[in-house]
Amino acid sequence: MEFAAGIPSRWILTLRSGGVMELAADAYSEENGQLLFNVLVEADADEQDQMVIDWRTPNNPRRVGVVVAKVPAAEVVDLYTAPSWFDDGGSVDTTA
Repeated sequence: MEFAAGIPSRWILTLRSGGVMELAADAYSEENGQLLFNVLVEADADEQDQMVIDWRTPNNPRRVGVVVAKVPAAEVVDLYTAPSWFDDGGSVDTTA
C-alpha cells in the first residue's frame, strides 16, 4: 500500500468532552451524522480486503479511499487542518 496523494494532512478535532484528536487524512466527508476521514491509497486486492473502503476510483481498481477514522459529528465542536507533522515551521505565519 502506498499513499496516492502524498503525505496526508494533519487534522485537529476538539471534542465536546474537551478532548482533542489529531488525525492524518487527505479529506473528510459527512454521512449519516458521522465524519468520515480518509486517505487515498494504491493497494492490491489482498490489502484492500483488510481495509474499510469508503470509495473507489472507476478507472483504477488499485486506487481507493480508505476510512482512517469515523467520528460522530455531534461530538465535534471544532475542526481544522494544521501544519504537517513534517513541517519545519517555515510555512507557518507567526506574525498574526
